[in-house]
Amino acid sequence: MRVSLGGVELRNFEKPDEANLGGETFVAIRKFPGGTRSIQFMGADYRPITWNGFFIGQDAYQRMLKIGNMRTAGKPVTFATDIFSFPVVITSFYPDVKTEHRIGFSITLERVFDEKGGGAAPKDSIDKAALAIAKKSPSTPAASTTTTYVVQPGDTLSKIAARLKKDPNKWPEIASNPKNQQALKNGPHNLRVGVTLYV
Repeated sequence: MRVSLGGVELRNFEKPDEANLGGETFVAIRKFPGGTRSIQFMGADYRPITWNGFFIGQDAYQRMLKIGNMRTAGKPVTFATDIFSFPVVITSFYPDVKTEHRIGFSITLERVFDEKGGGAAPKDSIDKAALAIAKKSPSTPAASTTTTYVVQPGDTLSKIAARLKKDPNKWPEIASNPKNQQALKNGPHNLRVGVTLYV
């Protein structure tokens, strides 16, 4: 498989045996009485790509210098194979020079999402697919849309907000609606079964 780093085509023993893809998803989870949860996506993080290899041959020392110069420059370079390509920064590069024709090394790459320090981070292929699916799903009603709801046994405002507004944290919007003052005269946490709420 073809592998390149910053435009340098890696050869046999220079290439990684595998690419460490995937990583973590940062989420904020809030739990509410009754088992309702609010999960907010805070962004994706990817594990570093790291491997050991050897520069071998007449130009081993020059190739080692090229990769070393990419690390010291500290700028994003492209890590590419036959099936993926994305920007990375070389966070560590440790060559062990035994002879000028055989140089062992270890290297670590970190994926780059936002090179300018602002704006939306570029999406990888998995993120793009998830975004496409989200765009195809029906859009949520506008916040100004008002519907009525008859309170059922076991209902709470957060459960109703989760069901109808897709967010349990929006229950204060229901409680503060002037049309609900009579229905909530005993307080927002003492719902009476059968009353009608404007949501």
